[in-house]
Amino acid sequence: MKSPLLAVAWTRFQPRTVAIAAALGGEARFLDDRLTGSSIAARPLAYVSKAWRLWRMLAREQPQSVLVITPPVFAPLVAWAWCRVHRRRLIVDCHTGAFHSNRWAWARPIHRRVLRHATAVLLHTEELEELVRGWGAPAMLVPDDLPEPADAAPQLRHEGDCVLVAGSLDANEPVAVAVEAARLQPDVRFRFTGDTRQVAPQIVEQAPANVTFTGYLEYAAFLGEMLVADVVAVFSTDPRIMNRAAFEAVGLGRPLVLSDLPALKSRFGDGPLMCANDPKAMADAVLEALRQRDELAARSVALQTRLKAQRAKAIARLQSIVDVGMEPLWRQRSAS
Repeated sequence: MKSPLLAVAWTRFQPRTVAIAAALGGEARFLDDRLTGSSIAARPLAYVSKAWRLWRMLAREQPQSVLVITPPVFAPLVAWAWCRVHRRRLIVDCHTGAFHSNRWAWARPIHRRVLRHATAVLLHTEELEELVRGWGAPAMLVPDDLPEPADAAPQLRHEGDCVLVAGSLDANEPVAVAVEAARLQPDVRFRFTGDTRQVAPQIVEQAPANVTFTGYLEYAAFLGEMLVADVVAVFSTDPRIMNRAAFEAVGLGRPLVLSDLPALKSRFGDGPLMCANDPKAMADAVLEALRQRDELAARSVALQTRLKAQRAKAIARLQSIVDVGMEPLWRQRSAS
């Protein structure tokens, strides 16, 4: 019997992908770089390897629906080709970088063509939903899920006030600026999550004594770090981003500080403290969040109801599409 749905991402792990697959009665698979390495020089070979592995995986699993994540654009391109040959439904989950990242700007015409052939295109923001719908693609907003404390691995609490700067240390995060903010608050511990290979070595080497870089954490351990932190800070320079870590902090009921960006303010309202991306503003916001930690935690808990309702509505709509067995748009067009 064919699987109802297989969700595939070309990365080490994505909790959003796992959650969407589970909500739709499917399974998630991840294709990482273990066969080729993650260096820039190896990237073309990695994409070829993952394309081949994805095709073989789909041939083996034979899902009725394929949910694939972009970027990279090559993932939905391969999945679309397989779905067209085998007459299966294609669902594409588009992260914001697919549209706003300079790295993938060249791929917009490819995304535009492929997405018009999907059964559903999942987006993180209303702005992107409007954009993709304007392309003639079946766009729908699907917010992230909210994890629960039971999903977190137990962690020891840290002595004194501790702030978790939750992220991956990628190019959209003002890591150097946040480290300077930590320097202004020497009595507060700052723990930065993420792969340190993505930042300049001197940022790590010259960080003050109150800064710790945890390195990449498995998901349960990452959530555990959130639970034991006094404040969770999520910083970004991308004005259109929808940070996954912010949803996680709200789901765990943690006091939250966010970069003052339009998309984040629209989604999270007055739940978190918002600040500009400069050292003094970050340091002041963190100190204020520590003072108001109980109130901010209560605001995160109150925000859970609204975010869960938005998510449930979107998943119910997506489930109805999968259950009904809607034909992909390319089949509808070919039959007309």
